[in-house]
Amino acid sequence: MNENTRGWMPDACQQEVIDAQRGMHLVLAPPGCGKTQILTERIRKAHDEGVAFEDMLCLTFTNRAARGMADRISANITDEGAADVYVGNVHRFCSRFLFSNGIVAAESSVIDDEDALSILARIMGDDEYDITVNNRRRREYAEVMQLSVFMYQIRHGHPKELRIHPECLKMEDISALRKICEVQRMTFDAKAMTDIYDNTSFYREASDGDGYDYGTKAMISTLLRKMSLAHQYEEYKRTNRLLDFEDLLVMTYDTLKADSTGEYCRYPWIQVDEVQDLNRLQLAIIDELGGDSPLAVMYLGDEQQAIFSFMGAKTETLGMLKKRCEGNIHHLNVNHRSPAYMLDVFNTYASKVLGIDSSLLPSHSFDVERSGDELKILSSENYDTEVRDVAETAEKLFRKYEDQTTAVIVNANRDADLISTELTEHGISHFKVSGSDLFSSPEVKLLLAHLNILANGNNFIAWARLLKGLKVFAQNSTARRFVRGLLDRAISPSDLVEYDADGTYLQEFVSVYDNSDIVVFDTETTGLNVFEDDIVQIAAVKMRHGKIVEGSALSLFIATDREIPRMLGDVENPIIEEMRHHELLDRKEALLRFMDYVGDSALLGHNADYDYNILENNLKCCGSGVELRKRCPRYLDSLRLVRLLEPELKEHKLKYLLAVLGLEGSNSHLADEDVMATCSVVNHCYEKARTMIEEQRRFLNERRVAEYVSTLRRRYAELYRRARQTMYDRGRNEGCPVFVSEMLYFYNHLVDNETILPVRNLDYILDFLSADVIDVSEYPSLAEQLGRYMMEINTFKEADLCNSASLKERIFVTTIHKAKGLEFDNVIVFDAIEGRIPNFFSQNNAAMLAEDARKFYVAISRAKRRLYVSYCTTRRDYHNEQHRQYLTRFMMPLQKLFD
Repeated sequence: MNENTRGWMPDACQQEVIDAQRGMHLVLAPPGCGKTQILTERIRKAHDEGVAFEDMLCLTFTNRAARGMADRISANITDEGAADVYVGNVHRFCSRFLFSNGIVAAESSVIDDEDALSILARIMGDDEYDITVNNRRRREYAEVMQLSVFMYQIRHGHPKELRIHPECLKMEDISALRKICEVQRMTFDAKAMTDIYDNTSFYREASDGDGYDYGTKAMISTLLRKMSLAHQYEEYKRTNRLLDFEDLLVMTYDTLKADSTGEYCRYPWIQVDEVQDLNRLQLAIIDELGGDSPLAVMYLGDEQQAIFSFMGAKTETLGMLKKRCEGNIHHLNVNHRSPAYMLDVFNTYASKVLGIDSSLLPSHSFDVERSGDELKILSSENYDTEVRDVAETAEKLFRKYEDQTTAVIVNANRDADLISTELTEHGISHFKVSGSDLFSSPEVKLLLAHLNILANGNNFIAWARLLKGLKVFAQNSTARRFVRGLLDRAISPSDLVEYDADGTYLQEFVSVYDNSDIVVFDTETTGLNVFEDDIVQIAAVKMRHGKIVEGSALSLFIATDREIPRMLGDVENPIIEEMRHHELLDRKEALLRFMDYVGDSALLGHNADYDYNILENNLKCCGSGVELRKRCPRYLDSLRLVRLLEPELKEHKLKYLLAVLGLEGSNSHLADEDVMATCSVVNHCYEKARTMIEEQRRFLNERRVAEYVSTLRRRYAELYRRARQTMYDRGRNEGCPVFVSEMLYFYNHLVDNETILPVRNLDYILDFLSADVIDVSEYPSLAEQLGRYMMEINTFKEADLCNSASLKERIFVTTIHKAKGLEFDNVIVFDAIEGRIPNFFSQNNAAMLAEDARKFYVAISRAKRRLYVSYCTTRRDYHNEQHRQYLTRFMMPLQKLFD
């Protein structure tokens, strides 16, 4: 057991949780009880008791929380393999699971809400911009998206309690469904709903007949239109291999549920943080990941902070888990963050407003001497003066306490904008987390599209964003349609910037196949690091016009000092036994023999990027004097070919291709046999490719298409080629990660050419990636950084920047939802009046009122030292009439605690 590097000693309740290493447990953890450290210590103890790190799964609600836990693990657990503990949020885990296991096609792209809105705008014939500024229409679009996933769950028989958005079908929609079933003499069940969803045209025509009055016809028409749009949205995603965030959940659940043979990895040891924020489907996925009899599953949550019902999280979830974990429910009852006076505020609120049993509330572990300005209620004459007063108060705290942070926590984005403007006028630097997310801005999406394209040249949505962002197309929909047209003809959009004239990758392949000798080669290696691992076998054959040249087979086994992995997944590595039966050559001798063998032939491999780059680095390391990029500047990749020609396949590994396409050969993890299998794939690709060449040329020679291609080449080809040429250069990290420098280079080019306007606050992202995310020592090259971080970076939100080591601001303006999980020395809760906290529309809805109470708890409990609550005494309504305003009812039990 290694030493705890921080000398941290758990209290009794924390130790109880750390020791709970068997069975199912629920931990109720209010803010400030040292939860992250406990989670880390549980990992340490489990490993000491024999649980392998790769058998541990740690899931959280946000990227920020996941990164915090990962940082704590790396800082406190120095055992080899600790990095194998999977730490992430549920959506990121599902994305990784689906792609790494080939459950979705490798060319699939994950879209965000803005992409989905754009797709629906195209389907409905609406102007994209009009939708972005029309909240009513955005809600209509959201309902269509929700209906799409809801009907997927109906079709696939998901239990009722796991359905994410049942509210997308309103009462009148249910009435319409019942009426259709009544007239059509069908039982109103899942089968009928699915049939109506799949055949809206038929039922629309049927509803025009007898049996329906005018009002019913209108109700049915509204339902069928919504269903038709949802169905079209679903079909568009399927055709273009797009996944939204909820697709990630439902597909992961279905895959795990159907896995009766144990094909996919299960985790015997699981801990889940912020469980009150997860919906039942996410919890069902976690249940499946634990397998039939997991060693230990621990849920951690706080019912006082359940504020995400709009995302499907329900307070009933904790009730269900309390029953599941009966007898194993733990309470963290010591707060290590808040001094006594502050914890008294939180506990009083929890007891008097939220109804929490006072015996379950935490006690303080320390107190400090008060100066008299810790707890205040700030009163302003009206809303406008409240904005000014709060900004001035934040400024005073900023100047008086130079080592402290201050947050103004607001209800709505408009509040944040006004306070931010006021602070700016005062010349006070601050960070605003509200409204439009910096990561979701078109400009930042364009920068990330460039990097996504470098990571995957066939990324549909990244290319569409790039084409729109570079103003090759005016609309997202036309950009997507153009990319679809390319891919339907087996043209990668990257072909347009890699080749001049109307050339394509398929055309180059067919030309080489017809006119040159091809050396089909493969390597077996000591690992997957192209810079550091050794080649232990290199094999090849020569192909000429699709035939293997007789006597051309070559297989060389190479000595190495490195350890060769004993297992490849769940099979023994055959190369170990094979090397015992062959002469092992000196590295330099073997590789020079291979290069002599290649001569002036073209190189081709399956996943050739890997084989080519590890060959290049092995040639360098052994002092061969051969510069591979000069000798063989171009190489072909059958993986890239088959992805273009067989895009519907879920994976493109040799073993899978041989089985699905009915090709000769075997994938044995021995280079010589894999070469023969690759030859079969090459011939299959040639037969399919040569039939498409003429159609490619015809399409690219169309006048409009040629204009688009010319514009793209002029604006992007040089940038793309420059980046591709340096992908495997490990010497480019000059002052910042090469990922960041590439992003900045692309950005500066766009600004200099007036393609985009300067992005305010972009430095926040660049500094954050450099300081908090990318480990240059572990992943030096652009290729490595893209492979390790691209998927994670695609999921970042502006709130992830808060508490970053790179963020120098000490004043924050944030909405309540985005403040959750953060902490600040000083907090000002803005405009805490009746009608806003709680919301006017919550007055007659007990569930909404209770959630508003929890939101206020989240807001006040972000404070570590000072808590101010502001309100205004009068306010004008929409008719400019002035009304008396009152401090929120939620403050009633607390007023005696405030100065």
